[in-house]
Amino acid sequence: MSNDSKLTKNEERVLFGIVKYPNKSDKFLARYLKMKDSTVNYCRNQLEKHNMFQVVYLPILNRLGFELLCINFAEYNLKIALNKRKSAISKDIKMADDVFLRIGDPEKEFSISFNKNYSEFFKNTQTRLKKMGELGILIKNPENIIFPINYSVIHNFFDYSRLLSQSFSIKNEDLTIQDGELYKQDPLKTPKNSWFFSNHELVNLSQKEKAVFVALIKFPNHSIKEIAELTDISLNRNTISKMRQKFLNDGLMQKIIIPNLDLIGFQLLVYYHFRFRPDKPTTKEIIQNLNSPTNILFSYNQFEAVILCAFRNYSEYKSDKVQKYSFLNSHEILGKSPEPRKYLFSNLEYIRKRKFNFRLLSRNI
Repeated sequence: MSNDSKLTKNEERVLFGIVKYPNKSDKFLARYLKMKDSTVNYCRNQLEKHNMFQVVYLPILNRLGFELLCINFAEYNLKIALNKRKSAISKDIKMADDVFLRIGDPEKEFSISFNKNYSEFFKNTQTRLKKMGELGILIKNPENIIFPINYSVIHNFFDYSRLLSQSFSIKNEDLTIQDGELYKQDPLKTPKNSWFFSNHELVNLSQKEKAVFVALIKFPNHSIKEIAELTDISLNRNTISKMRQKFLNDGLMQKIIIPNLDLIGFQLLVYYHFRFRPDKPTTKEIIQNLNSPTNILFSYNQFEAVILCAFRNYSEYKSDKVQKYSFLNSHEILGKSPEPRKYLFSNLEYIRKRKFNFRLLSRNI
């Protein structure tokens, strides 16, 4: 148990369990975590009551015609007063439908978006750049990293289970099911990291299916009854329930749990961007050495990688950095050696009401 965690030991275990298996019942989690059903239920309610996690229905957008995962990093013009900068960003800059996560601190920001093609990406980024330029917010052009989904690997997409397992010191012997055991029993439960965005078969949804799909993403905490009562749905609860299950089984969406790390003792969010030498493309060994449990986003292709990590303290960050850079430098892999960008959770601002917001993006389906 981490010394700075604000959770009890049981709450830590339950938070790990619902992150690992977001679709599973409390009864399953009780067996998995070796706990009583009532204890799991109580801890889940406490975690929810204190806003310790966010429920997200993640659309698997490459199945619906989106080709690009885009990551943008920008540094602010510090000559502009902080309050003026915040006001301009929150009120004057219209958030395009492609951005689902945008995070800033007093000096810099990064955002993550999906786009259907390069033309759409160019149009969206040019519009934002022009607006921010007019407001005098930026000191130089942002850094854009583009990952064509069909030609990249998204190894970890906001799956926090390994991070929490390490942070809460939850070992395999503490669990009834080991990694891979459940997946052998049910192929539909393949580990998230192995199938997120890896199936590129396009799917066309009917208008009614689109309406339900968008509603589920827009209102992830709504019950089936509440979704059915939306004026633009006009379907009964049984039909909507079957649609949701079909979307999940067919790999068109995935329920994920996003823990609020700042509330459980994490201090640092760190952004790495690596470019590899043309004569040293990625190998299995490189990926294994970069894929630490602290990674909550890991996207790469042959010559480039972006990693987002979370740490409880600066000491953990330094240890992770030394491990990554020691390997990369000893094998002379890097085309350049950039300094990681660090964000304090205490200074972070999510430039949208919800930390992970696919509701605008879903309108383009």
